[in-house]
Formats: sequence, structure tokens, C-alpha cells
Amino acid sequence: MLTGSNSTMLHRLIQLLSLEFKLCDLGTVRYFLGIEVQYTGTGLMLQQHKCMLDILTRVDMISCKPVDTPISTCKVIILSDPLFSNPTRFCQIMGALQYLTFIRLDICFVINRVCQFMHAPTDSHRATVKRILCYLQGTTTYGLHITCSSSFALHGFTNADWTCSMNDCKSTGGYLFFFCQALIS
Repeated sequence: MLTGSNSTMLHRLIQLLSLEFKLCDLGTVRYFLGIEVQYTGTGLMLQQHKCMLDILTRVDMISCKPVDTPISTCKVIILSDPLFSNPTRFCQIMGALQYLTFIRLDICFVINRVCQFMHAPTDSHRATVKRILCYLQGTTTYGLHITCSSSFALHGFTNADWTCSMNDCKSTGGYLFFFCQALIS
């Protein structure tokens, strides 16, 4: 799948690739690997609306009450909680939620945080996953907007919480890098 703001360069790239590989033009992409592509006047909007609804349906939370944030700011995940009774189910749900992080950058931190405990999830981890699902219920139309840009600027942003976790006293950091106003990492 190729995209770009210069159709001449795209056609040239396709010609060069077709010299080396067998290509098939399937036309304008609308849906690719669970990612919905909508064309706007300023670029592309990538969403995973159907995928989120499928996950919510599979875990019987399609009609849950939405919440404003994906993780509680006052509750702490406690490692000494009882182990969750169905760790296989927990891993299946977390695998599906991990796939959403390609487009849904707002849940990356909490998904990655909970995934650190997939080997032995507790009841508080299950409660955190339920909160993530409730958050997704209220934000199924969120996505990633990719716009055209003539600037070749690279911008980076980072943040860290410096030993906020009472369980392991380790820092957690995150970063965003934009190239030409498009998120790349």
C-alpha cells in the first residue's frame, strides 16, 4: 500500500517497483488489516471503529458505561491482589487491545503497562482492562489524522514518570516523533 501527496512521484515509484515485483493495483484503499481509511480534505483519517466494536462485543461490554480516561489516576495496580481466574482469556483480550495501539495512541501507555503482567494477571489488572474497554466504548470514533505537509521537520516529544509505580519503583517513559507533521513513532 502506497500513499503520498505527489501523484507523479507515486506513479514513478510504482513503475520502478513493477520492474522488480509483480504488482496489482486494487484502487483506493478503504479498509486494510482492520484499519478503516477515510479521505478528508486535508489528508487521511485512520480509525479502527469496527475492530473496537468487535472486541467490545466479544467481551460482552458493548453496552458498558463509557469513562473519560483509560486508566484511573487514583487507583494503584497492586501486585499482591489475587490472581485472575482466567489468565488465558486475559491474554486474548490484551492481544486484541495491543492491535488497537497502532492507531489509538491514547491507550498505548496503559495497554503496555498492563501487558507487563500478562504472565500472572491479578484481579486489579482485570479491573484496569475493564476500564480500558469502558474508555474505548466512549471513544470508538477516535483515530489518527495524517495530513500533507511541505515541511520536512522532525519533532520529538518525551515524558517520564520517575518512579511513580509503588510496585517496582521503576520509571516509565514515552515518546512521540513527527516527520512532516505525521506521527512516525
